[in-house]
Amino acid sequence: MQTELKPEIDFKDLFRRPDKLFGYGYLYFIGMVLLLGVLYAWNLNTIGKNVIQPVMLKDSSAFVQDIPLKSPLALPPVDVMMVGFASDSLIARGREMFRANCVSCHGDNGLGDGPTAPTLNRKPRNFHSLDGWKNGSKVSGIYKTLQEGIGGSGMSSYNYMPPRDRFALAHYIRTFAVGQPIDSPQDLQALEVTYQLSKGSVQSGQIPVKKATQIVLASAVSTINAVDAAVELIESDDQDPGAQILKRVAVDEKRIVVGLCSRRGGFPTLVEFIHQITIDPLIVGFKPGVTRLSEEEWLSMHGYLKQLLESTRS
Repeated sequence: MQTELKPEIDFKDLFRRPDKLFGYGYLYFIGMVLLLGVLYAWNLNTIGKNVIQPVMLKDSSAFVQDIPLKSPLALPPVDVMMVGFASDSLIARGREMFRANCVSCHGDNGLGDGPTAPTLNRKPRNFHSLDGWKNGSKVSGIYKTLQEGIGGSGMSSYNYMPPRDRFALAHYIRTFAVGQPIDSPQDLQALEVTYQLSKGSVQSGQIPVKKATQIVLASAVSTINAVDAAVELIESDDQDPGAQILKRVAVDEKRIVVGLCSRRGGFPTLVEFIHQITIDPLIVGFKPGVTRLSEEEWLSMHGYLKQLLESTRS
């Protein structure tokens, strides 16, 4: 009788009796797995916690530089054919302007090595080189740069500077290098056509955004307070004929007062007042029957509201 041969390794038997292959080592392995599982389950609450302390980021607006305060300036006219060519007085004036406005970036000798130059992502121009000028190194080109600035660089506009000083600065900058190109009369006349230098100009003033915001908010608060005060006076006034007429024809006294307070150009005249209301009474806070008021009633209500708003705004 032929007996059945067994394989050298009976995997089914090893699965039932793993100690045959690993001895008792597998027991330690199973024990370690169970121990790690117990430790993991025990610390689930700790693991689930956010152990990183929250960080409160600083307000980034604090790092934004606000625009400076500037008063309006009247820039005097110049004759481009006079200031477009160098003179000792213009170069001397240009030297003063350069030291006051340009040294921090371009350096004392115009080499582009001023103390703030390393902080700029585009190195300031070396005026001793004639290569790579965006608008050219003619007087007309430098003037255009001073007038408009160069976008994407640290070269800002100097349009607040009087035109004669800009020409003087251009002449002085050109002294750093020899072989400078010369402007033709047509080049200088083009400046006149573009910037109307012979007519002069008025440079608008500006206030910082933060200051402007404060003014707007203060004005809004003042208007709200005036509206609330006016409405309270209307509701409590039972004597004035204008107040009695107003309460008789009004749907919303507050809407009426807000419309009058927010109107530009001051309080409307009687004709404007009647026209504004009768176009669409409900929108401005009146009943449709307001259109049937007599001329005396219109006059009384108009005078009452004008005096009321003047007293609450004072």
